[in-house]
Amino acid sequence: MIPQIYGNDASLQLIRRMVQNDRLPHACLIHGEKGLGKKQLARYFAMAALCTGEHAPCGSCPSCYKAAHEVHPDIEWVEHSGKLRGFSVDTVRRVCREAIVAPNDGAKKVYIFADCDNMDVRAQNTLLKLTEEPPSHVLLLFTATHRNVFLETMLSRMMPLAVCPCNPQDCIQALCEAGCDETDAQRAQAACGGNIGRCLEWLGSEDMQAMTRHIGELTSAVAERRQYDILRILAAYEKDRQTAITFVKLLDLQLRDALTMKYTAETAVGCDRQSAQALSGKLTVKRSVQMHEALQEAYEALQANVSPRLVLAALGGQL
Repeated sequence: MIPQIYGNDASLQLIRRMVQNDRLPHACLIHGEKGLGKKQLARYFAMAALCTGEHAPCGSCPSCYKAAHEVHPDIEWVEHSGKLRGFSVDTVRRVCREAIVAPNDGAKKVYIFADCDNMDVRAQNTLLKLTEEPPSHVLLLFTATHRNVFLETMLSRMMPLAVCPCNPQDCIQALCEAGCDETDAQRAQAACGGNIGRCLEWLGSEDMQAMTRHIGELTSAVAERRQYDILRILAAYEKDRQTAITFVKLLDLQLRDALTMKYTAETAVGCDRQSAQALSGKLTVKRSVQMHEALQEAYEALQANVSPRLVLAALGGQL
């Protein structure tokens, strides 16, 4: 079975064209926010690279069958290791040693490093030689939410491939195919935009549903300069660091929506389209840059173990 991927037709066409013309890169970074299907796209890429059918991926040849059932001997999902669940130096060294061995069944050996956001500098430096001069039979696939988690020396050796949100109709269809009621699918899509993974998470979590409501309320409060409400809403997230981090990231997506709505009709990816639209009418480019920088500083401070209470209080003053 070929992985079902929504909203990334251009990427799928590019992969098929590269396979057809025998012009596959030796390393590719699939990047985009959590929930957009980066690992699904990596699975599709690996299947296409090893397909022996006429139109790759065909979904019916022995190679595609093995890939779909995750038993292909030439596809390895490299396991996370180390304290931060990244990839330890020992794990990377093992991959580098084994990569020189010829494939078992197909023309390629595919190594998939999924969720690389915590891959440390030492592990990346260990991978440099393999990504620069790999054996001709090796394909390295990486997934991460942001390109900037990688060193420039690594980025220069990988082909970037961005994943995008899908349109509302495709998102609702995907959620229904995943077993959701159509009414629930529409509610989730309205709250989370075209991010299918985030929609599924939202449907399964009352806390996430409450958070999206708060994001909309906070966005409206920022648009109307209601300082007390800004501080009140932020204060509700000062007790848990990870929840505060998620809240700040979602708020930044709201800001992104508000700015793009000011100039384009681009599909929303944040939590609340109506409040983002209200904020867009009040934003200047200078103000949006200031707000984004404030959110980025808050995110970095939370990641650095600064007190969430102090971080969110400071953010409230800047918003």
